[in-house]
Amino acid sequence: MKTLKYVGVVILFSIHFTSEAKVSIMGKAVCTREQMERYLLSKNPKASRYVFCIPIYLQEGEKEGVRGDIAFVQSLIETGFFRFGGDVKPQQNNFSGLGAIGNSQQGYRFKTPLEGIRAHMQHLKAYGSKQPLRQPCVDPRFQSVLKRGCALCVEDLGGLWAYPGYDTKKYKSLKSAKRAHDSYGDHIVNHWHAMQKIKTSRTVSFFRHIIRR
Repeated sequence: MKTLKYVGVVILFSIHFTSEAKVSIMGKAVCTREQMERYLLSKNPKASRYVFCIPIYLQEGEKEGVRGDIAFVQSLIETGFFRFGGDVKPQQNNFSGLGAIGNSQQGYRFKTPLEGIRAHMQHLKAYGSKQPLRQPCVDPRFQSVLKRGCALCVEDLGGLWAYPGYDTKKYKSLKSAKRAHDSYGDHIVNHWHAMQKIKTSRTVSFFRHIIRR
């Protein structure tokens, strides 16, 4: 019995360690609203008109249990930091490229930015969880996901959300791109980590308080 318990502990530890190596889609946001805003404007100073989307991403993410900051980063990649310029147009309120599969197919159109962001969050949940939606479904592709929970981690979105999910001029396969941490999902995670490093006014105030003491 002691041996079995010991083996069980080792197995659980191994699973925990592996899951910590990647970033789960489900969970709480880590980045603050200010960090997200500053990161966006550092990449595209002309994107101030889209700053209002940030609290919506955080709120909608909280409602569905999806990391709202991760979803926001994905929207930055999909829209070119809200420069657009691809098949999807700003007036579609489709910040995640839902239904845009190339060949000039613009994808879905949503009535409001809120609806578009909610659909984005629900589609991420379809990949990252088997749990039911907490709000009425507005994602027209929610049922089209081949298997609920097929990409529990952000790094696994390459080849699923985005196909092929890597630069075919640099790599021979998705596997080799992932090995180099240069796949679609890895790009999201890299931007997410960079966003976390953005210093906020609250951080500055904290350190000033420490120095004065």
